Amino acid sequence: MLDLCQPVHGGSGLGKTHLLHAIGHAVKQARPDARVHYVPAERFTNEMIYGIQHGRTLQFRNRYRSVDVLLIDDVQFLAGKESTQEEFFYTFNTLRDAHKQIVVSADKAPKDIAFLEERLTTRFNQGLVADLQQPDLETRIAILRNRCEQEGAEVRLPDDVLLLLADRIRGNVRDLEGCLVRLFAWASLAKQEITLDLAEEVLAQYVGVEPDHLTPERILAAVADKHAVKVEMLVGKRRTQAVALPRQVAMYLMRQLTDLSLAEIGRAFGGRDHTTVLYACEKIGERINRDESFREKINGLISTLASG
Repeated sequence: MLDLCQPVHGGSGLGKTHLLHAIGHAVKQARPDARVHYVPAERFTNEMIYGIQHGRTLQFRNRYRSVDVLLIDDVQFLAGKESTQEEFFYTFNTLRDAHKQIVVSADKAPKDIAFLEERLTTRFNQGLVADLQQPDLETRIAILRNRCEQEGAEVRLPDDVLLLLADRIRGNVRDLEGCLVRLFAWASLAKQEITLDLAEEVLAQYVGVEPDHLTPERILAAVADKHAVKVEMLVGKRRTQAVALPRQVAMYLMRQLTDLSLAEIGRAFGGRDHTTVLYACEKIGERINRDESFREKINGLISTLASG
């Protein structure tokens, strides 16, 4: 069961619109007689303006205040539009008082939307605010496999190609699927089998090149200097704590700051397996989340690297 208000926020391409439609379909499946209405915030604004201009304000209000579930997409569009925010505020109150449900999506958390009235922010925060994060590596691989299945039984990517795409395209699902479509098109036009080499060729044009100062060598040097160890020790076989932690930090930074794949990062560390790199990145990520002092040290390293 949804809260009376359910705010969902996340970056572009992470599936907010798909999620709103899925919620609408799920409600209709569970309650076929439910009145569910989806609307982007921009259309809500335009319809309100049209209603005012043509004397149809009452019809506009009835349309939105008589539903059981209201799904409003990209609510950040209301920011700075005082009249629209006021209309939405009273629509919200009417639905809330009638114990109806409202789901809104935005590109950032309600409290971070500039020029959004505090009374709206307060009401949005009354519900469970859901933060859509970028999918992790395993989820990205699953997305690619699912997309291949949708293309037909004859479309199957080798596991190494799936891993390469999922590892290199980390931004959002839209970019991930876009790269896959480009790979399919390239292979079809060239009448080539999809191989790791072909995928690398497509990725070289799809993914931008990182600045020169963010090379693996630059990151290794910065981490070695910060932890008072030699670069040779980071890429060597020694596993003592004095070396293991900075090595994991360097792997994490290469993962975050470059477009290198897990396998490529592993090669930079003396030919280590990609699973070792993934484990290191997860360990450092977990520690960053729970240890503020450690997080500040990592941010300091990133600042040093960014300043070149």
